Amino acid sequence: MSELRPLENAMDICLARSEDVLEPERWDELQRLRGMVRERSGFVGDVVVVALAGGTGSGKSSLFNALCGRAVARVSIERPTTSRALAAIPGDHPADLDPLMDALGVDDVVEVDSLDRTVLLDLPDFDSTFTDHRAIVESVLSVVDAVVWVLDPEKYNDLIIHDTFLKPLAPFQDQMIFVLNQSDRLAGHTASVLDSVRLHLQSDGYLSPEVVAAVARATETIDLDVEDLKALIAQRFDAKRTATARLATEIAAAANDLWVALDGVEGEDVAFARASFVSLGVTAAEVRFRNTTRSE
Repeated sequence: MSELRPLENAMDICLARSEDVLEPERWDELQRLRGMVRERSGFVGDVVVVALAGGTGSGKSSLFNALCGRAVARVSIERPTTSRALAAIPGDHPADLDPLMDALGVDDVVEVDSLDRTVLLDLPDFDSTFTDHRAIVESVLSVVDAVVWVLDPEKYNDLIIHDTFLKPLAPFQDQMIFVLNQSDRLAGHTASVLDSVRLHLQSDGYLSPEVVAAVARATETIDLDVEDLKALIAQRFDAKRTATARLATEIAAAANDLWVALDGVEGEDVAFARASFVSLGVTAAEVRFRNTTRSE
């Protein structure tokens, strides 16, 4: 499920073999790095996973279709609400995504050739399900890279949306993207409404919210204006690779430092520990290489 899994395994071996030979503070630092790997390994390594959330009539499913480049989700003309989660995955996906679909509780999956290393998830409408939608979003936060909140230009400042859903999720703001959809209805006032959306989000606790405008309405048309959102999603993928490479670099340096720290120390346990640090350094270097050299 994650390209970080070999790194996780290597760090587990290092922790087990070095607990009795390293100074406590060095072992604690290794454990801290292991925790950082565990945090990132919830995400599929070679794709960016994006969930779309919003209310009935916001154009969420139409936006989903526009991002896919074809009609995948039925829009509200045919289906008043989105009651089941739907996932669109790359036709040539780089890894077995079945564990991700299981973790998300999704069994309705469509392959979309135009998706480039992106998995899109259309969540149930938060005002059309008996299940608390906030709980649904919270449940996917550990396995998605971003949640796109699709806001209606007429209801973006609804207190229910902010108090019930957005304020409680502010601690996860790094994973949130906000879209003011159907912005063509604003008759030239898009910029001022975007500013208003940002102010509302800041009052909810979002320090620097990412907010873009889009045009995706409840029609079968898919050739709509979603370029700004696509650019943000692409940035998320680049940021993900950069963060992974940076973490791998830190781990490789730590592995080398720990190997040096035990130089000259005798004992079979020490030899095993040093060998595990070599293996960890090689594994970290491989992860760093994969995340700094891909340009396709």
